[in-house]
Amino acid sequence: MKKFVMNFVMKNFTVAMLLVMLSGCFVYRIDIQQGNEITYERLAEIELGMTRAQVADLLGAPLISDPFHANRWDYYFYLKKGDSGEVRQQFATLIFAEDALTRLESSLLDAPLTE
Repeated sequence: MKKFVMNFVMKNFTVAMLLVMLSGCFVYRIDIQQGNEITYERLAEIELGMTRAQVADLLGAPLISDPFHANRWDYYFYLKKGDSGEVRQQFATLIFAEDALTRLESSLLDAPLTE
């Protein structure tokens, strides 16, 4: 009887340890998102001649503000899905002259908007 109980305990312990070890093999990967999401709908609301404040209200603060090119704002969006590894990238570059938007380039637009 003792041998039967000991075998039963060892088998259950072995199965439990195997399950614990296998559960560590399945890793959950999170989505990695960087930057402000740029959508066509938001870009459609932007008009040439808008001020920096108006553009910032629509798109948020720019991801990159270049101190050497103060009149240029760069928006970049990167999303890598954790489960599939799919990558989505979008960009938008806005050029200002005297606090008014004069040019808009984006990966979502067919051609840049210029004055």
